Amino acid sequence: MLRLKRILAILAIAVALLYPQQAKAYDGYHSKVALGAPFTYFDLEDIYGQRWVSTYLRGKPVIILTAHRYQRYEVLKWAESFRQKFMIPGKAYVLWVVNLRKVSWNTSRSTIYDQWRGFNASVPVLLDWDGVVGRSLRVNYNVPNIIVIDSYGRLVMHEMHSYNPSVFKAVSNKIDPYCRRLRRGRRGDSN
Repeated sequence: MLRLKRILAILAIAVALLYPQQAKAYDGYHSKVALGAPFTYFDLEDIYGQRWVSTYLRGKPVIILTAHRYQRYEVLKWAESFRQKFMIPGKAYVLWVVNLRKVSWNTSRSTIYDQWRGFNASVPVLLDWDGVVGRSLRVNYNVPNIIVIDSYGRLVMHEMHSYNPSVFKAVSNKIDPYCRRLRRGRRGDSN
């Protein structure tokens, strides 16, 4: 009888230790956000300490770029092109999200901030320490990802492409209607 009690106690402890990990697996991060569904809430800090909260970005489409850090020069081409076409005229927010979930434990945060500040990107670079954006879409970081969220916070596009001017033109043509709807809505509100 004593042996049975010990076995039950060990099983109870094992279940108690494993339960939080099982609950975490179903927290919503592991299910992929579908097109048209509200995008995952994020609260990220950029390399200069400014916070970017998804709910504060409503009103304009949000273009998020992400890829592995070795793809940064490829993403830089996308960022500069999107900045010229959408960010400077004020049609959309353009953000570069860097997934730092698997950064080595011995790399300091100040080193990471310094490296990305030294890179001098033309759009805000957000540091995603928990990989919220990547996990919500199961991002393949080997290719630059273009994620578009409409002005209401819904995912409307997720594509992966290497940069090429003709590919940029095709992708930006897909984004244009979301910016036009925004302008029409503003024009109609002022009348």
